[in-house]
Amino acid sequence: MARRIGRLGLVNYRTHPTNKQYKVFSFNTVAESDLFRSELEKENIWFEYDTEEINEGKGYISGSETITTVHLFGVYKNDFNKAQQANFRVAAKFRDPMIKSSLLRYTLLIFFASLLTLAIVGYVKNQQILDKKTEEVQED
Repeated sequence: MARRIGRLGLVNYRTHPTNKQYKVFSFNTVAESDLFRSELEKENIWFEYDTEEINEGKGYISGSETITTVHLFGVYKNDFNKAQQANFRVAAKFRDPMIKSSLLRYTLLIFFASLLTLAIVGYVKNQQILDKKTEEVQED
């Protein structure tokens, strides 16, 4: 997905630094950038496009500096909601699963389904015991 540039790093857009009338979306790959461009054109949203070279600093292992090209799209803030929907579609297409191993994914799914089943069975069993105790208290 795109470079996270929001205040907490949760989104890939921000308000333009010099013109508050625009929102700037950023993408790290050409494929994401091209899909976002086509989504904007499909929605008839006017935009400005630019690229920026960002120096990521020295890597821990290689010791060499990493330079990344970021693709930037400026969208007028009145079109922000439609542009954000296009951004969501791009994110959906290029997202990775949270748990990449399918074996681990299904193991966790089965484990949590088993826990839920055990909790429901325990609730039903205890409900019967509670009903009996309630009857005993009411009889006294």
